Amino acid sequence: MKINNKEIIGNRFFFDGCHKIYIIEDNQDIEDMKQKNWTDEDIYPIEELEETYHNSCSLRFISNCKLNKQYVKQCEDEDKVIFTN
Repeated sequence: MKINNKEIIGNRFFFDGCHKIYIIEDNQDIEDMKQKNWTDEDIYPIEELEETYHNSCSLRFISNCKLNKQYVKQCEDEDKVIFTN
């Protein structure tokens, strides 16, 4: 999957139920996020990413858990965000 031509590395993501979306790239991401009080219930399969993004609040963003990759900036215009497989 790609977002705006940026390839996503990972097959799951964390979602807070509102606007925070973090791509899980490796098992260390899961451990690190759990130390920040995220749980297994916050993890979703990557196949649900596009729908989750479109159904989340307008403050939404998509980053990786390490915060060194940003796929969608916070409050980015939804019309400018393109998901491809």
